Amino acid sequence: MAFEALYNRYWEKFYTLCYWHLLEQETAKDIVQELFIDLWDKRDKIDIRETAEGYLKVAVRNRVLNHIRSVNTKRKHYDAARSAIEKETHSEDLNNERELRRLYQEEIGKLPPRMKEIYLLNKEQGMSIAQVADQLSLSEQTVKNQLGNALKKIRGGLEHYRLLSLFFAVVSFFGKILI
Repeated sequence: MAFEALYNRYWEKFYTLCYWHLLEQETAKDIVQELFIDLWDKRDKIDIRETAEGYLKVAVRNRVLNHIRSVNTKRKHYDAARSAIEKETHSEDLNNERELRRLYQEEIGKLPPRMKEIYLLNKEQGMSIAQVADQLSLSEQTVKNQLGNALKKIRGGLEHYRLLSLFFAVVSFFGKILI
């Protein structure tokens, strides 16, 4: 049968040609297989004016070029989408960071004056427990207790924000998966 002879004679040659351009075995195989399938499906309509090899060579070349264009188009769309997501995520992160910082300062503002002073000296100014105790004429244990209580109050005040952030992160993650 003529088709089988064409296939046996040219399949490997055109596979090698595709592979050389694409450097992808499976894609090269798919392109050549689809070419021969189309050739078979359209065997009654195809009018080969030159040689069968010339016809097949042009057909393979066009399919390779179409594949490359398709890959490049997909890559452009992917890069544009990734860039948009990164910008959106960066913007969201900045807004979340500002909001968290504001809430943190708000929680510090709610602390009793002495506890607030101890907390700020230790956490914001970087003084050790011994230095804070010495500066305020307190025992180190009192400073430790005040710091522990301050941290509990601040964490407690920020707990709703943490849970809300977790909720939105989960919704955002699953929303992107479903899109």
